[in-house]
Amino acid sequence: MDMARYVAFHQQWIAGQQAGLGELAEAAANAAAGRATDAELKTVVERCMRGYQEYAASRRAMARENGAAFVAPPWCTAFENSVLWLGGCRPSLAIRLLYSISGEGLEEDIEEFVSGRGRGLAEEMGLIGITATQLQQINDLHRCTLRDEGYLTERLASLQENIADRPLLPIVREHAVAATAVVGQDRSVKRDDIPGRLAAAESSGGLAAEVDAAMESYSAGLARLLEEADELRMSTARALATEILTPRQAVEMLMAAKQLHLAVRDWSRRKEEGAQNARLPRAAAATTAPSGSNP
Repeated sequence: MDMARYVAFHQQWIAGQQAGLGELAEAAANAAAGRATDAELKTVVERCMRGYQEYAASRRAMARENGAAFVAPPWCTAFENSVLWLGGCRPSLAIRLLYSISGEGLEEDIEEFVSGRGRGLAEEMGLIGITATQLQQINDLHRCTLRDEGYLTERLASLQENIADRPLLPIVREHAVAATAVVGQDRSVKRDDIPGRLAAAESSGGLAAEVDAAMESYSAGLARLLEEADELRMSTARALATEILTPRQAVEMLMAAKQLHLAVRDWSRRKEEGAQNARLPRAAAATTAPSGSNP
């Protein structure tokens, strides 16, 4: 079954994220203790980026089979889905994370730099040593990333509006007219029998095929947007990790990204499981309550 294959793929990806986080944490600790060279840290960063690239390539192939499943994954929690943007994190989140792990000291240093009160282009700022040159490059990347995010968001909105307007709305209206006709032709038809009558009419009249074609076209459109969103996520992360940041800074950023992803997943799953467990006793009590008793 395709859905089982998608779930297994996601579980394998999560296991890889957990293993990758361990490797990044060890590399960060070795760097802090002076036990890791830039070359060694760069190898860790490249391995992490290669893992992201392989995941995106595999997901792209599966999303072409079912785009909707990967844009709003049913194997994720409701909370996880609420923060997703086209099936993943916003590309600009990597930049926001970088600012966050740099700490409050970076904001103070930026104010000094902007006001011209010292600090040269090569002088380090913040907790992970961002330089003014790096800061300018990060800000330029941030602007471009936000622009591209906005473009994809607009295209998603257009795709959603188009599927509702054409062809689904005419089909829905035709469905409503058919329901009225069924009742008008046979007053003895019960309300519960109407869906069955309509399904038979739709199959014989080709309406079901039209609906399927519309949904498949929409799913294919979602898959194309997901692919472009993944490309933007990859290009943003790659620019930061391999072009702008030092290997040690890249390790810190990638580690923070994995920590956030896994923490949101674990927290939201515990919350959902707790809510489900809390409902079970109430449901059991409702089924065993004597007839006529007060709730």
